[in-house]
Amino acid sequence: MHHATIEWQGDVALATTFLAAASRPNCKAKMSEAGGVAKLDITVSNSDLQTLRDIVDELLIALADIEENA
Repeated sequence: MHHATIEWQGDVALATTFLAAASRPNCKAKMSEAGGVAKLDITVSNSDLQTLRDIVDELLIALADIEENA
């Protein structure tokens, strides 16, 4: 099994939107908040390395789109 982890910190409202976008197959996401700053940890897992890369690429594109339109 292969794993990739994406860690992000920032605005709570944006983190909530990112968390929703990361709710997809092969992804586990959790958010925590401290001092008004959110921390998001997303772990992507798949047995096939190329599939893992494809999932991570799609997720990063989705997160970038959200950030650009925020």
